[in-house]
Parts: sequence; structure tokens; C-alpha cells
Amino acid sequence: MIIVRACSFLLLLAQLFTWLLCIVSSPDGRYDYTAYTECKSLPEPALYNGGILKYGDSGAKIPFSYQTAETGVYSPAFLVYNLNQTTRYSFSCWIRLEGSYNSLITARLSPDNSGTRCIGTVLAQSGCWSFLKGGFVLDSPSQSSVIFFQNADRTAMKISVASGSLQPFSVEQWAGHQQDSIRKRRRRAATVHVADAQGNRLIGASVTVQQTSKDFPFGSAITADSILGNPALQSWFTERFNTAVFENELKWYATEPVLGVMNYDSADRLLDFVRANRIMVRGHNIFWENQDATPSWVRNLTGDDLRNAVKARITSLMTRYRGEFAHWDVNNEMLHFNFYEQRLGPNASLEFFDTAQDADPLATLFMNEYNVIETCDDVFSTVDTYVAKLKDLKNGGAILEGIGLEGHFSRPNIPLMRGILDKLSTLNLPIWFTEIDISNSFDPQTQAQYLEDVLREAYSHPSVSGIMLWTAMHQNGCYQMCLTDWNLKNLPAGDTVDKLLIEWGGNQQTGPTDIHGSYSFLGFLGEYKVTVNYANRSSVATLSLPQGDETKHLNVQV
Repeated sequence: MIIVRACSFLLLLAQLFTWLLCIVSSPDGRYDYTAYTECKSLPEPALYNGGILKYGDSGAKIPFSYQTAETGVYSPAFLVYNLNQTTRYSFSCWIRLEGSYNSLITARLSPDNSGTRCIGTVLAQSGCWSFLKGGFVLDSPSQSSVIFFQNADRTAMKISVASGSLQPFSVEQWAGHQQDSIRKRRRRAATVHVADAQGNRLIGASVTVQQTSKDFPFGSAITADSILGNPALQSWFTERFNTAVFENELKWYATEPVLGVMNYDSADRLLDFVRANRIMVRGHNIFWENQDATPSWVRNLTGDDLRNAVKARITSLMTRYRGEFAHWDVNNEMLHFNFYEQRLGPNASLEFFDTAQDADPLATLFMNEYNVIETCDDVFSTVDTYVAKLKDLKNGGAILEGIGLEGHFSRPNIPLMRGILDKLSTLNLPIWFTEIDISNSFDPQTQAQYLEDVLREAYSHPSVSGIMLWTAMHQNGCYQMCLTDWNLKNLPAGDTVDKLLIEWGGNQQTGPTDIHGSYSFLGFLGEYKVTVNYANRSSVATLSLPQGDETKHLNVQV
């Protein structure tokens, strides 16, 4: 049993206050995907009525908040006892700053005084309330844990906190959320009605339903060196994936290593491969703000010379491939690096998006960034920082239509991952995981388990529109994680992918029609071949299952 008490104590050189707390749980174990990215004049009520954090106030609709005027960097805190190791904890609250400044505020967890970890961040503002959402899973049971709030720039600050909530979910409940979301977002009910030429219902007809293609994009990076001229690897890839991305072949340093010397040969041949196999392909990337990933000759350009080179790059690339790539990562990792914006001005990215939109208006244009979803310890790429940059571009007129999350994970924090996705969902843009892998600092079995955790959370979240793995093979291995060895024998991560691909569709279902001449099934979204046999007669039809709430009906005459 979790026990939570109010107390005040001295921790980390700052006085921390806690609230009178009592046990409250979500009565049905459901997860609340609610999130906010706008700053509000008043905080919303606490999710789950506070969960295991319930204020001892006078019953006001909006629970009161405590404030502190510390000269240090710490603020009011929650002290909780007896947290469990396997429980998934979802944490949220509202933050307001006092004064004329804005700041990044981090919620941190200190279990049993054994160090601290980030469990959520928010770009808080003065005079209005900002929503923080995250969470954690403990490495081991904790007798006493502190959740406190830290000002990232460590200046003196007065912080107000309201509507705090800490909601525990069991492993089974968390998996139940995922399955429920998959059922609602990735599957749809269908009924096949079978009759003869006179319209008579045929009872006991055998109906076989085979999925022939999946709607949900799931794929991996590929490289020309490994997959071209390798029929075995090509077959392995096409049997599993419906989406691809070229790891390096479209990057500027690959297509124009020397000024004016274009080389699209590898990209052209990869494009031939994906076309021949009806594979959707993402364009990665037009520009990369990282100076080290910029062609050496471009680094020496300034002013109009750089501006002309940039314009020529977009024109050459997107004229050649107009209509070929479903997505383009327009300016990669602009939260961490600023090569172009530093030299061409703060509107450089906006100009890139405008030019790309004009060059290929049917492509979906993305931002793409790392450490937004993987952690909340990177101050350059917090979820609110990403949201702010997206909003700035859109407010400037950019046609920005997709959110790219790279997903280079170490040990994943799945409750934090879900909370971040909830906040990004408020923008109502497609969210793609564009480069998922797990650090090779872990052994292969641990890599595979962490990969499964990430993929299940990504696939089940209602706002995620596609998943890409960063597992392209090279002569010296993979970037961080391979799915197979060079003989195409599955490694543990490959077994995980195969298991999930089977679980998420592509299987055959068979059954007889009922007394109404109907056969019903729940299928993953995509295309199906429907075969009906009755007596010595048979009929074959196709069925498309797009996303929708209503049951899809198909009439087959035998």
C-alpha cells in the first residue's frame, strides 16, 4: 500500500514544502491522454483527481498551490512513500512563474536520496499556467521518494505549482491501454455477407480473409552499399517493411561532395528498388544544421554565396525527385545546431520550408529532431522547445505538416514517452518516429526488450502515424542496432520486430458464415483478399479497411 504524507524538510540546500496527500486511484485503470501546450490564466483540475496526490484544501474546484521565493533553484515538492518497482507512474501538474521572465522548469525524482532523474519538463511563463506531463518507472522499490521542481538556468525564481497528479498503473493496466488504443486506431470491424445469384443467404460458407498489405507505415533505413545487388537482403526487407528511408544517400555531402559535381546515382538506384517493390519512401534530408554534416565546401561560404548554394541545393534535389518522396525532413536537428540560421539569419529555416513547398507541394514537410522523446535531460530539445519552434515556423507561414522524432534511445522511460506524445498531439500534426534504435551499450537481449517497449508504445499511441527503424546494415555493422547478422539470421532485436509484425496484422482468418449468411472479423487496417467457398463454387473479392468507427461491409456472390 502506498502511503503519502505532508511534511517539510531540508533537501539539496533548499526548503521543500509538500502537500497533505492521501490515496486516490483511477477507478477503472484508464489512461487520460489529455495535455495542453498553451499557457492558461487558470490551471485545469488535476488529472485523475490528483491520483495518489490529493490536496487537503477546502474543496475548491481548482486545488490551491503553494509558492516559494527561494534564492536557489528548488521549489515545493511532493514526498511519497513505498513506490513500487514495476508500476508505471504518470505525473502531471501546472507551473506558473512570478516575475517578468520565462524559464525551463524540470520535474525531478529523487528515490531514497539515491540521485535524481528528470521525469518531465515545461517552458513555464510569468503570469499564466503551463502544463507539465511526464512520468517514470523505478529501478527498484522506494521507501521514500521526492518529486521536486528545478529551474534549469539556476537563477532566483518564485515558482507556483498547482493540480499535481501522480497516477500509478500496473504493468497489466499499461498494456491494456496499448491494446485498447490499437483496437480503436489500428483495427476495424468488417462483415462479409455471402449470398447466391438469387440473393439467398448462404449459411456455412467458408470465408478466408488474408491481409495483403498494411496501412500503417512501418519500415527501416536502407543503404545502397548493402541492399543493392543483394537479392537475399532485398527479399528479407520487402517481406517485412512497407516503408523505407535512405540513410545517407540524399544528404548534401553525398549528392554534391564537390561544388557543382552532382552524384545522384546511389539515390536513383535505391529509388528504383523501392518503386519496384511498392514501398513508400521518406526523403532524408534537405539540410542538416550540424556543421560537421555539412559539405566541407559549403562551410567556407558566406552571405550571398551561401544563399545561392542553398537555393541551388533545393532546386536540384526537389526538381529531380518531385513527387517521389512522401516526406521531406527539411532542416534536420535545428534545435541542437544552427549552421544555416547563424549565417543566413533566424528566418533561414522558414525560407527552406517555403522553397521546398513550392518545389514539391505534394510532399509532407517535417521537422526532425533527437532527444525530444528519448529523454527530458536535454535542455535544447524539450517537448515545449520543439512545440515552440514548430509554432514559430507555422506562424511565420511555413507549410509544416509533420513532427519527426528520431528515437535514438538509451534506456527508455515509457511513461515519459507517452506524456511527451500527449503534448505533441495537441498540435494535430502527424507524428512519426523516424530513426528508432537502442544504444549498443546494452547487451542484445536488453536491446531487444527495450526496443519492444518503445515499439509497443509508439504503435499504440493514437497520434503516431508511422515508425521507422535506424537499422541499415553497413560493412562494419549498424549505427547502433542490427536486426540480423550478415547471413540474415535474426538477432534478438530482429526477433522482436518479427514478433510484432505478426501480432500487428498480415495473418489469415477463416470461418463459416452464420445463420444470416455473414462472417465478421476484426482486422488491422489495410487491404484484404477475401475467398469464399460454398459447395463446389468459389468467389474471390478484395476488401479495403481504412480507418473508421463503423463496421465495413462487403457483399460476395457465390
